[in-house]
Amino acid sequence: WYQRRVREDMAGLWSEYQEDERSYDSGRYTNTRTSSFTPSVINLSETSDTADKRPIFEKEDTYVKETAAIIKLATSNRTLVLGLLSNKIKRFYPQATELDDVLDIPRPVGDKIHNIFLDPSGKHLLVSMTSGELFYGFYGHKTILPCSKQMKISVKVDSVAWNETKQNDVDTKEILIGTSVGTIYETIIKHNPSSEKPHVAYSKILHNLDKPEAITGLVFFHENGDSKKRTVVIATTPTRIYQFFGKIKHNEQCKFGSIFGENCFPEFKENLEASGLMAVSYVKYPEPRSLVWMTGQGIQYSKINIDSASFNEGNVLSENKLTPYTDNGIPIAIGVSEFHLLLLYDNGFEAKSLINWKHVQYEPLGTSGGNYNTLAMDPMDHTKFFCSAKQRIIRFRVHKEDRQVWRQYMELRKFQEAEKYAAGDQAKLFEIASEEGDYYFEQNLYEEAAESYALSHRSFEEIALKFINEGTTPALMNFLRTKLDSIGNNPTQICMLVVWIVEIYLSDISSLEKQEQASMEASDKLAETRVALREFLGNEFVIKNIKKNKPIIKVIQEMMASYGDTSDMIYFADLMEDIEKVIMHHIHDQQYLSALDTLRKRKKRELFYKYTPTLMKYIPRHTVEVLEQFGAGFFDPKLLLPSFIHCKTVDQKEQALRYLKFVVFSTKCKDEAIHNFLLSLVVQQNDEGLLLDFLDKTDANVDRKYALRLCTEHRKWKACCYIYTKMGLYEEAVKLALTKLGNVHEAEKTALEAQSYCSLEQQEMIKKLWLMIARHVVEEEKDIKRVMEVINRAEQVLKIEDILPFFDDFFHIDDFKDAICKSLEIYNQNINQLNDDMKDATDSAERIHFDISNLKKKNCVVESSQNCYLCDIPLLTRSFYVFPCSHMYHTACLVQEITKYLSKRKADEVNKIYKVLLNLKDEDQTRTESYRRAKSQLDDIIAEECLMCGEYMIQSIDTPFLPRDEDEFEELKLEWS
Repeated sequence: WYQRRVREDMAGLWSEYQEDERSYDSGRYTNTRTSSFTPSVINLSETSDTADKRPIFEKEDTYVKETAAIIKLATSNRTLVLGLLSNKIKRFYPQATELDDVLDIPRPVGDKIHNIFLDPSGKHLLVSMTSGELFYGFYGHKTILPCSKQMKISVKVDSVAWNETKQNDVDTKEILIGTSVGTIYETIIKHNPSSEKPHVAYSKILHNLDKPEAITGLVFFHENGDSKKRTVVIATTPTRIYQFFGKIKHNEQCKFGSIFGENCFPEFKENLEASGLMAVSYVKYPEPRSLVWMTGQGIQYSKINIDSASFNEGNVLSENKLTPYTDNGIPIAIGVSEFHLLLLYDNGFEAKSLINWKHVQYEPLGTSGGNYNTLAMDPMDHTKFFCSAKQRIIRFRVHKEDRQVWRQYMELRKFQEAEKYAAGDQAKLFEIASEEGDYYFEQNLYEEAAESYALSHRSFEEIALKFINEGTTPALMNFLRTKLDSIGNNPTQICMLVVWIVEIYLSDISSLEKQEQASMEASDKLAETRVALREFLGNEFVIKNIKKNKPIIKVIQEMMASYGDTSDMIYFADLMEDIEKVIMHHIHDQQYLSALDTLRKRKKRELFYKYTPTLMKYIPRHTVEVLEQFGAGFFDPKLLLPSFIHCKTVDQKEQALRYLKFVVFSTKCKDEAIHNFLLSLVVQQNDEGLLLDFLDKTDANVDRKYALRLCTEHRKWKACCYIYTKMGLYEEAVKLALTKLGNVHEAEKTALEAQSYCSLEQQEMIKKLWLMIARHVVEEEKDIKRVMEVINRAEQVLKIEDILPFFDDFFHIDDFKDAICKSLEIYNQNINQLNDDMKDATDSAERIHFDISNLKKKNCVVESSQNCYLCDIPLLTRSFYVFPCSHMYHTACLVQEITKYLSKRKADEVNKIYKVLLNLKDEDQTRTESYRRAKSQLDDIIAEECLMCGEYMIQSIDTPFLPRDEDEFEELKLEWS
């Protein structure tokens, strides 16, 4: 049933998936392992390994033109040293600028080179002779010097354990030397260019093996690479391998002496037949990786561990593996690289994997140069090594040594190591994942298989049907989930997987709900499954991709509805931010608080505007509390007004009033509609003081006519008076206070406010207000003392005579006697004041007439040498003007200059008057009335003030000293020149 249901539900998406599978690219790995639905874009038959056709160890022939045969070869730090049968050392340097050199060893004919040793830096060279003599050479030094006597060594040297040296070191530091009779020496050799012998700081025997045989291999390592901690010395002989542990003493001359003390118990293994050759590989010198040692049964491989745990156990060699010799026989020399065991035979080279110990490569070397005798590896350079015969040297270059390591680990079912060495190669990772999935599936570990299959290149439908046929729903779920995590960016495939996963969850939930009543375990499982479904739907990656595909959202919602899973459907709608669906569901179920909580969490203003009317109807208090939580500025109050307009009950109105007050007084809202609606709620309150307080705070933002109508309808007369006063309708306010309220004090208050705001022109209106109040007191209260209080409060606006007409014809004036007398006194004072003002005005007029008459008699003396201030021509040559400031101008000059500062109309008028004066003068009619009138008009204009002392000079302050016109400027320059 389940298989049929799955096929039916997924049929719609399957064709789209297959089409998308053909067009989708290779994708990418997630969390170091990537998958894609489409393996077709990757050529699995050609990985990066097969693409490189070169062998791992590529042979390069190097012929040496030497008459003498090559006995030994050593290399380090790209320096190559040859030991020749003619007792010569030939040295090849890495730098092209350095010339290769040949060193002669001064030995008898019968003596020959036994072995050569080159330190890791390539600077220090030791040569052991068959006679037991030992020679030392230094980098670049043209001679090789004997050092046997100084070191007190008279036997052949078979091994040297070099110390870590630097490029500029001229001494070897502490080194260990192993001899052919089982003796271990410690010494320091220093290059001395001015002497015929090297300087040997000291040479001391550290240890003699209990079995006197050649020490064929010798190395030492420090715990965790720190020389201040413990040290292990590893020595091999033809029959045994030793490990010596101890701590070197830096403050003593012989630092390694304590390691070989009486309390030393070395571990060893018997080997009764082999040569005991040893080789060591390094991760990066001096950090060791592994060691190989030739035994009678084969070659033993050991991993070297220099951590503290291994030192504590007294054994740094682990993962020991003994591989038998092949049909090629026993090798002449051995070596070890990171992943391969290197074997040199008389006429061939073989490489075996250190992982599965299978044959990897064989290279026949031939016999043209003689039999091969040496395999030399550079501890500082892992990209090449050398093999030598008598007349031939072969260099092997290493190309991608790890290219097949991933496959070898995969075949050994070590999948994590295989992935590590796949190095992100997608084709390799696909193949590893596929092989891993098959392995787990065979072991019935379906969930682990599902995780691996999801990351493989295998077709999606094949794996899915494989799990369906086995009926392993959890494994299928694991496969789909892992596939989803590693799918990359493919919306169609992502949505298909999501739908399928949701379908499985819903099916499980439905089944568990049926079993819930019968089993407690089913109930717990149901809760776990529901939590798992929600965690899956809440995954950020899932949400991101589903939101982009609206039809998929609908499909999932319909699936949930078909299963009757309402709670998860609401949860999913909430995740998809389909808030309206969630809110409508809560409202439909009368879960108004849940609907309000959903609104609160989502903070969608539009939804608040839409659903607040409904919530205010049922839970007004809670709704207003939530609205206030968002602050007064979060919502637009106008858009919330429809929520409050339909409030009918007392509680609804109180809550609406509460929120609008909160908005108005918190944000200083000035929207008239908000204030008017709030007024309509406040006016319904019994306490008129609240209404007056509200009007006092918000009057500027309320429609006063609307407010007046509301207050009149609800008979809030004090508020009406307040509104009339604010509208400037003081008469209506006073009339209402007197007629509706019968409150003289309120009327007086209104009149005083009008008196403080009105201008002098409105004093008649102020007087009218006070007369209305006084008349009301006289006619209604008939209280004479109260009338006098009104007059006093009016502050001289009213007088006793103003209110006398309001009294009856016959009444006692005893109460008014003082007021009438005071009024008469005021009238008398005013009359006296007027008389004094008239006298002052008459005196002032007489003084003005006197000054005018004196001004006509004023004169000024003009000397004959005085010139015009404008043209600098004698003043008396034509008519002129003299000003009180002593400035004098010709009339023509003054007219010409002053018209520059007059308006065009005024300047034309001056020129016209001046022409009239000139014409009248020519006619000799200077005494006529026309001349005097024209002269007076001209005087009024140009003689009003001095040109240089008056307003005209101020107007000319921004006039430039030089003319702006170029022609005028050139003329001025000519005049000055």
